[in-house]
Amino acid sequence: MKGKNTYLALALVPVLFLSGCKWFGDKKEAAKPADPTYKTTDLKEGVLAVWGDGTPLLTQKEFDEVLDFAMKEQPELQGLAEAFLPMLKKNLFNTLVTQKIISKWVEKNNIDKTEEYKAKLKKGIEAITLRINVDYFSKQFDHDPTPADLKDYYEKNKDRVALVSKGGIKAAGVKFDSQADAKAFLTKAKAKIADFEKLAKADEKLAKNLQDFNYVNKDSRQLVKALRDKILALTAFPTVILVKADDNTFWVVKATEKTEDKYRMFDELKEQIENMVRQTKQNEEAMKKLEGLKAEYGVKVDEDAFAPKQQPQMSQMMKKPVPSPASKKGKKPAAKAPVKPVAKAA
Repeated sequence: MKGKNTYLALALVPVLFLSGCKWFGDKKEAAKPADPTYKTTDLKEGVLAVWGDGTPLLTQKEFDEVLDFAMKEQPELQGLAEAFLPMLKKNLFNTLVTQKIISKWVEKNNIDKTEEYKAKLKKGIEAITLRINVDYFSKQFDHDPTPADLKDYYEKNKDRVALVSKGGIKAAGVKFDSQADAKAFLTKAKAKIADFEKLAKADEKLAKNLQDFNYVNKDSRQLVKALRDKILALTAFPTVILVKADDNTFWVVKATEKTEDKYRMFDELKEQIENMVRQTKQNEEAMKKLEGLKAEYGVKVDEDAFAPKQQPQMSQMMKKPVPSPASKKGKKPAAKAPVKPVAKAA
């Protein structure tokens, strides 16, 4: 099982390096095993561990292959400080020896001969094969985006990827159901803009209709469109205006300032954006390639195979006759008495 063991080690290497950094700082000593038959000084050159009979358990070549594979698959490991590399190698060494021991136990106990083991191994190999296939398929679409691509993506997606805080026009308003009352309050408010809220709260009825809109922007859906558009059209501050929201609703609005949306700078997000653009382009090219391959290989699929079942429309349900209580019990409905003609007046 030498080849299988090596591949198992390769498959589990990512788990080893992503399981945390306990091995960097955990100083607890593991339980010491019994003295081996062979001492480390007796090992042949190029052999790192042996079995009880002296046959190689792990060679330097095997260890180097797994280490090189891990470094290539996880480039972030290459940036580790030199001081951490000995600990990393020791951890890898212990893991590989443990895996070899577990594999030997599986062999000696004929676990790998059971149907359950074979089924799991088959599914595992299929899953790993599919993952590697996807990796190689995806490589053909791995292109570095241009600076123009990155800048364009940033500008088009600023609100989604770079927005720190939403700006808008700071506003508050008092609602009226009478245009005359609204105009009367407007006159008072224009004379004392700074006391807008104070003027409204001085009247019990107006105080109930006073609302703080906070910062109004295009996403302020709680405001009716007519009111929102009038506020967003303002350019001079502070100011007080009268807005007709509909035939029976009028607002006297105070607006004090306008703030712009705040975004993180492009350079702050450049690396993140580069990954997004690369992934987006890769997905687009891959889907296009797959559609072409479907046509080339003559693939046909049942688009409705897993579609949700449609509920009968109300119009169809209404067409069905509603059974009478008598018919539900299996009885024939009673015959209706003949209607006698109404006699005409003389």
